[in-house]
Amino acid sequence: MPPTATAAEPVTAGAHALPGETDYHALNAMLNLYDADGKIQFDKDTLAARQFFLQHVNQNTVFFHNQDEKLDYLIRENYYEREVLDQYSRNFVKTLLDRAYAKKFRFPTFLGAFKYYTSYTLKTFDGKRYLERFEDRVVMVALTLAAGDNALAEKLVDEIIDGRFQPATPTFLNSGKKQRGEPVSCFPAGTPVDTLEGPKAIETLQAGDRVLSHNGAYSVVEAVVENPNERALISISHFGHGEPILCTPEHPILVWTTRDVQTLIDGDGADPFNGFVWLAAEDIRPSDFIVTAAPLERRPRRVYDLMEYAGAGEYEEVDGLIRKVNSDRKHRNKQRHHMRFISVNRYVEESYDLGLILGWYVAEGHVSKRSGSAGRNPNGIHFTIGTHELDYQQELAAAFKRVFAADLAIHQSVSDQSVRMICNSKVVASLFLSMVGTGYGSKRLSHDVLTADEEFQRGLLAGLFRGDGCSITGGMVLDLVNPELVDQVQLLLRRIGIVSRIRQYVNQAGNVTGQLFVPGLPGANEEFIFDVGKNLHNYVGQKGSSRTTYQVVHGRQVYGIREVRRTQDIPTKVYNLHVEDTHTYTIRGTVVHNCFLLRIEDNMESIGRSINSALQLSKRGGGVALLLTNIREHGAPIKNIENQSSGVIPIMKLLEDSFSYANQLGARQGAGAVYLNAHHPDIYRFLDTKRENADEKIRIKTLSLGVVIPDITFELAKRNDDMYLFSPYDVERVYGVAFADISVTEKYYEMVDDARIRKTKIKAREFFQTLAELQFESGYPYIMFEDTVNRANPIEGKITHSNLCSEILQVSTPSLFNEDLSYAKVGKDISCNLGSLNIAKTMDSPDFAQTIEVAIRALTAVSDQTHIRSVPSIEQGNNDSHAIGLGQMNLHGYLARERIFYGSEEGIDFTNIYFYTVLYHALRASNRIAIERGMHFKGFERSKYASGEFFDKYTEQVWEPKTDKVRQLFADAGIRIPTQEDWQRLKESVQAHGIYNQNLQAVPPTGSISYINHSTSSIHPIVSKVEIRKEGKIGRVYYPAPYMTNDNLEYYQDAYEIGYEKIIDTYAAATQHVDQGLSLTLFFKDTATTREVNRAQIYAWRKGIKTLYYIRLRQMALEGTEVEGCVSCML
Repeated sequence: MPPTATAAEPVTAGAHALPGETDYHALNAMLNLYDADGKIQFDKDTLAARQFFLQHVNQNTVFFHNQDEKLDYLIRENYYEREVLDQYSRNFVKTLLDRAYAKKFRFPTFLGAFKYYTSYTLKTFDGKRYLERFEDRVVMVALTLAAGDNALAEKLVDEIIDGRFQPATPTFLNSGKKQRGEPVSCFPAGTPVDTLEGPKAIETLQAGDRVLSHNGAYSVVEAVVENPNERALISISHFGHGEPILCTPEHPILVWTTRDVQTLIDGDGADPFNGFVWLAAEDIRPSDFIVTAAPLERRPRRVYDLMEYAGAGEYEEVDGLIRKVNSDRKHRNKQRHHMRFISVNRYVEESYDLGLILGWYVAEGHVSKRSGSAGRNPNGIHFTIGTHELDYQQELAAAFKRVFAADLAIHQSVSDQSVRMICNSKVVASLFLSMVGTGYGSKRLSHDVLTADEEFQRGLLAGLFRGDGCSITGGMVLDLVNPELVDQVQLLLRRIGIVSRIRQYVNQAGNVTGQLFVPGLPGANEEFIFDVGKNLHNYVGQKGSSRTTYQVVHGRQVYGIREVRRTQDIPTKVYNLHVEDTHTYTIRGTVVHNCFLLRIEDNMESIGRSINSALQLSKRGGGVALLLTNIREHGAPIKNIENQSSGVIPIMKLLEDSFSYANQLGARQGAGAVYLNAHHPDIYRFLDTKRENADEKIRIKTLSLGVVIPDITFELAKRNDDMYLFSPYDVERVYGVAFADISVTEKYYEMVDDARIRKTKIKAREFFQTLAELQFESGYPYIMFEDTVNRANPIEGKITHSNLCSEILQVSTPSLFNEDLSYAKVGKDISCNLGSLNIAKTMDSPDFAQTIEVAIRALTAVSDQTHIRSVPSIEQGNNDSHAIGLGQMNLHGYLARERIFYGSEEGIDFTNIYFYTVLYHALRASNRIAIERGMHFKGFERSKYASGEFFDKYTEQVWEPKTDKVRQLFADAGIRIPTQEDWQRLKESVQAHGIYNQNLQAVPPTGSISYINHSTSSIHPIVSKVEIRKEGKIGRVYYPAPYMTNDNLEYYQDAYEIGYEKIIDTYAAATQHVDQGLSLTLFFKDTATTREVNRAQIYAWRKGIKTLYYIRLRQMALEGTEVEGCVSCML
């Protein structure tokens, strides 16, 4: 029996409340209002979560009669991966579902439920109905990660649904979903793209072709991309053209809308303030309007020299006419010029008359040819006009005479009541062939015609419509057995401000015919109809057209959407274009977009490959960070020619555009970060890109910036010394290794004294002042303390930069490329597989050690199942390292629950012992996996784990709670704190067998998953007792801090009140037990100065902090506008 559900629209605010019942949105808003006793109304938010289910979720969920029916349907309809479920018996899967549902899970907050159903749960392909509950998603994640291990699947269900372990967004969102994987923004073969030469099938285009872009210019195609496809196409029908647009669901389309939606892409024609936004095809609604473009390039008026079209023979100009010299010896002495050659004006200016003649030719003309020694050559031009159309015959003959100074011969045809008007001039015939070709089904308007001046084009349109057009009651129609030409004519009409529509049909002769309709709208349209003047007795006009069909909005023609639907068409190959500068192209006038930590070396091959890799990773939903330190500075020599390098900024602009294009399923904006060493000569240029008043040519809007700062920089600032900046090109030439691989602190004075290395200098204190100023303006840059990071690194090699959220710290090695961008040597780049523990729930775990081990095994499974073959350096790095990042969240929530102030002695003591204990069990779990599999990460034998050095601080000193409160917390929880003897035994086992994962811990900022898990974000303090967020169309949503009641409010001081020192102290306690980094945001009141920011940076450096994330100033703006938490970090 098929599943059933009520029809439903996507989530909207406060719908479906019964009469007299308060809707869930209103209930949630009461959380921000005190009750009569001055208390926060926590119960209202709990009720809002319940009402969200009753009023919305239950009504919009597909109903199944039993689990078998549901599973069969989801597999058959390509929602679930059969391969995942086939690893288990059906009975086990159903038992696991029963196990999950038996937990009676309920979202404790409205925002948690809203986030889950908005962003994570499986929906029908039209996005309107829900196919999963939270329990279903947990089970599919567990089944995917357990990979056939029943026992592990059961443990994972318990850990996730009980809230102890939460996989990161990509894992939680995608696991087990058939449609999860490699979204590609593309079109099927045969899709007509508007080019200089007319419409061409997308798969036939080549690099170098020019296509019409959103701004009316013809832009160069940089690459034609062919992608495999497993997804059903979306069909978008609109009133501007009868043929629908077919594309993959996530392809960005430019629309005009009155809905409150966010644009996927900034720029490239987007103007959200006026309603112009980029939306994924599957997110477009019938209330939206497709945005169109027309060629706006206009070249100077041309004068044609027809001597160029004369062909073989000897010609001369006499009295402005082209005359052919008589080469016949028999008549040469009697007559100088050939009598049968029709003389025409040598120079012909583009004019209304020439356009009129060309229009008649396009409609009713052809070129005759005759055979000669060089093949078939143009011989003359022919027009066919109705016998009764005397006015048009006279008009055409007169125009022809004025333009060419030649007459058209008239030939009557009795059989079909037509008149043939002929000029047997091969010169005129050759001109018209060059402009539009010949043949009723093969004529095309050339680029010269499409970019000619308006007077010429109006003449062309008048002749064309007088020839093949006809007035009808509501406007004028034009029918041509040439649909591609009709598309071009619509572009011309749009260019001069005339609205039109196209449909296709098969005529009585069986030919596909394009029909263009010009509605009789007041203004430009009606003036055009009267100017053509054909069959005006039929015309009545329109008293006004429905605004749902077509409009002109801010000078752009937009057409209403008829229908958006998912087809059954699943082509195996789809295509896309990379377009220079504008990144857009048009399909029948409709505007579309050409839709991990990497290091870039100082050569074009590495730069090109890195941009490609960034696209590949970003489209998978990953945050991508790239190192620019090795790029030679602005003005550096290239091939010994001075002042040739453009520096890092053009690369940043390319990357920003790449991330804007590439996103995951059209739902998550691509995101990237770039890092630069503080001693790179472009450092100020780099930072200036984020200034509010930066020139648009250099301004970076969406790309995140990070600065790598070595110890020497702080030492120079302390002494108020100058700070030297070194040419990466010269450093690599002198030392034989890239600048990023040099220890600037160690080699600083050596490089200063080396005359072979070009250098400039700035004031060290001014550099830090600039950092603080910029962080006040934008929150950027992130900071990585290079020497601190590398001192703590247990792995051989140097860590050169971090990631999008500043918590990933791993060693990478460069790749070498051939000129065709193939790999000569595959290096190691970094993919990090993240998940976080809820500290409060983990402390409540019945088996603390098992919770840690299950989390490690789950993240190891993510690593094992991650294959990014399109970026071999990421694939290589992941295969070699099996790196994971176990994170933490809800520290403040737990401390407040236990009535401990954040940043207090007890709070820091707990943080220290908790992270210490987690590390022990994480290492032990990884060691067990290595023993089970008989293998360890590549390079283990050269690590501090293998030498035992890593363990020295744990075997040589006692780590235990310093406060009674913390000692009691661990005792009450039944958690045994590891002893020196435990560490000694673990050390011996690791040295003997290794560990499977090169990296184990990283603490990211946690965004959406914190709300779903009802946790405070990461390990930093709350920003507000009741957080206010702006969530899309629903508007303001309120979120209460976890475990907060009206009786413990004093423990919920916010981050701005707590101050940076206590936050840094807390992070420092955790950092000493985390092999990678912790994403640390600093919070300041709005009265803070740049000096305070500098003091915080110095304090963090001295306390051993590895990285700093954002700087946040307290302000009245709503939360939720910044970059969301790290969802998948790829370096």
